[in-house]
Amino acid sequence: MKLKTLALRFLENKYLAFAITLIIFVLCTVPSDQLPKSEDFNDKTAHFIVFAGWAFCWQFAFKDYKKTILLGIIYGILIEFWQGSLPISFHRSFDWYDALADSIGVVIGLIVVFIINVLGLKK
Repeated sequence: MKLKTLALRFLENKYLAFAITLIIFVLCTVPSDQLPKSEDFNDKTAHFIVFAGWAFCWQFAFKDYKKTILLGIIYGILIEFWQGSLPISFHRSFDWYDALADSIGVVIGLIVVFIINVLGLKK
């Protein structure tokens, strides 16, 4: 089996999309002092990259741009409300800028998938 075919089968797996969704939820629930810190990486960049990857995987798995963008934006906002409801000891809070970074990440992830489809790299 060609590597390209194997990679596509992996990306089109719906279980991968759901696993990534669950991993994001867990990482956004863990107390922030237990997560690794980096001087070169800020919080908004992490949100952007994670949600771009989320959208990329969801689009490959479910092939519906409208649903992926809508679910991605809603999921990012719901995560922020969830973090706002966590105990203070978790050092998590609601942040509209995190939700904005999530949303921009979703859009960029979908643009990458669109470009891959237009250029025919997916075939």
